[in-house]
Amino acid sequence: MTQVKRFKLIGVLLCCLLITGSSNHLGAIGFWHVLNTKANVLQSYWNSPAYFSAHLEQLPNSSLAILARNQISSAQYMYSLKLIKSSQSDTAKQFWLSAINDLTIPERKILATKLLEQSRWSDLELLASKNKLPAGDVLNHLKLQLKTPQSKISTAFIHDLGFSSLKNISKPNAQCMFNVLTMSDHRSGLYKLTEFINAYNKQPEPRENVFCFSKPIYVAGMLECKSSTSQIAKCDWQLSKLNNQLPNNFDFIVMMPKDGTANVTNGTMLINSKAKYSVFLHELMHFNGFEDEYALPKTKQAWLCVKTGFVAPNLFISHGESPPTGWHKAKSCQVGGTAYKPSENWSIMQYQQLGLSAQYRQLWLKHLDMTNGNFHRHPSALTFVNKAILN
Repeated sequence: MTQVKRFKLIGVLLCCLLITGSSNHLGAIGFWHVLNTKANVLQSYWNSPAYFSAHLEQLPNSSLAILARNQISSAQYMYSLKLIKSSQSDTAKQFWLSAINDLTIPERKILATKLLEQSRWSDLELLASKNKLPAGDVLNHLKLQLKTPQSKISTAFIHDLGFSSLKNISKPNAQCMFNVLTMSDHRSGLYKLTEFINAYNKQPEPRENVFCFSKPIYVAGMLECKSSTSQIAKCDWQLSKLNNQLPNNFDFIVMMPKDGTANVTNGTMLINSKAKYSVFLHELMHFNGFEDEYALPKTKQAWLCVKTGFVAPNLFISHGESPPTGWHKAKSCQVGGTAYKPSENWSIMQYQQLGLSAQYRQLWLKHLDMTNGNFHRHPSALTFVNKAILN
């Protein structure tokens, strides 16, 4: 290369640097005017779009909104994130949806994470339907929410969340009187079970080492749970693939569908993922033979209320016999005999929201000591040793 050509090349490069520097300088000036003199943000943007796009986050919401409403995709994206952060996700949707085809994969990941934080499941479903939801944790969370079969979700992801898979169920705790297998077919159920277990472990009832719980197991695709909010929760799991995959060394099972009223049948508790902890504790007491102190179902009264004497730690049925001293009439039996309960006031077995009283805790402990933990259990997924139903 001759010296003349070398000088020409240096000159061209210097001009490029000057132009670039001038462009950035002009962009900075225009941006300053938008921030401080209320200059026309749209006109200033088009004068220096690259500079403005790199500094959109610094614009006030009013200016950013103007750019977003003028179909500038980078502004639509940034404005939608600010709207989501301020809990205006419905308004945000019109902006990110309009810009979605122009967003990069990293931008779509950030958007999806923000939508997950706000539990915007329908929005995440929409992104997935448009093939715009990148692979990763957010997509896996959506799969859990949609009850995607457990075989189609990463086992490592499930374990990282603190849950378990059928292939990796923890062993029972030998120090505990009763070991309980917990499972759900949907995301909120897994988190609710974890919430219940943590609350129980913080204050074990009726004392420590009575109940120990497995990590919640994700079992979607292995059972079918169908019921409305007003119906008793039901899961047709005995006829499902889950039937022959459950371990037989747990005493009880807790299954958590989305809907249905809580109940205990043959060592299996069904409780929905919107239930409160006091309901869970009420159902645990059913595992140990306690009965409801409100009016029982007519079908149950037909066989239970014809009995005489103690039918549960908290229920005595009289056909003319004197009840235990200090016991009071219960509403359990409307036909047959007269039911009596230990408490004059309502208890957790009559109104679950009350929680466990000291009186019923002592009654529970006394019953455990008397029976030495000999209760109707759930020995396996195939065989039941008792046909009694405790609702």
